[in-house]
Amino acid sequence: MNKRRDFIIGVDIGGTNIHAVLFKNGRILKRITILTPKNLKEFLNKLEKTIREIIPQSGKFLGIGCGIAGILDLKKGTVLKSPNLEFLDGFKIKDWMQKKFHCTVKIDNDARCFLRGEYLFGAGRGYENLVGITLGTGVGGGIIIGGKIVYGANGSAGEIGHMIINSEKDLEETTVKQMRKLKFSKMAEKKFEKNLGIGFSNVVNILDPEIIIIGGGAAENIKTFLPKIKAEAIKSIISPKSRKNVKILMGKLGEDAGAIGAAALFNDNQS
Repeated sequence: MNKRRDFIIGVDIGGTNIHAVLFKNGRILKRITILTPKNLKEFLNKLEKTIREIIPQSGKFLGIGCGIAGILDLKKGTVLKSPNLEFLDGFKIKDWMQKKFHCTVKIDNDARCFLRGEYLFGAGRGYENLVGITLGTGVGGGIIIGGKIVYGANGSAGEIGHMIINSEKDLEETTVKQMRKLKFSKMAEKKFEKNLGIGFSNVVNILDPEIIIIGGGAAENIKTFLPKIKAEAIKSIISPKSRKNVKILMGKLGEDAGAIGAAALFNDNQS
């Protein structure tokens, strides 16, 4: 993780849950999961309490890495827009954490943290061109090309959930909101598989990754649909080589991926 091999706290703030881990030498030593509060005051109280509970007994740690669902201003450490946590819009979360815990704080989008974790420690090890897609309260995305996280000109690259799939509806609207119903009719299942497959094929046609890794709180719900989703994706992938070679797999780190990837913001090659 880092040359000093210190304790690092990793926090993954999602629309449904907050996961925090104490990480050292590639291992999780402690983990806490709480439900994400729905107003700013309660959110900050619960987040502070959770982080304090996970600080090592010595009180010494290198810093806090934090993944947050939403679009961020990484230089200012501000949440610009969080569609599923609107009370965080405009909040300077990095400054708040630094003042509360008197340590170095690094932040990133939660889906990029998920992908960073899987790239370094999970299903993405050994690959250099990857896309991570998180399915939870919303649909998030992260991109690695040539072993480097892609941020884009304004820090918002990877918002895969907001690609338009069906008229004015985006991938998030046409998949996650259907998935919450769970009791699919056959027609609803086919629409779900087709829409997610189209989303994956668009990702492959634009970015040509070696692998797409799926994670997030709702990822387990799509395991049974994955073969049909892959089949739908293959229909619309234009490159014969990409159709043959691209892998679409579930992540290996489970609910820890985002928090591990947040801690990995302190990795020399990814921070």
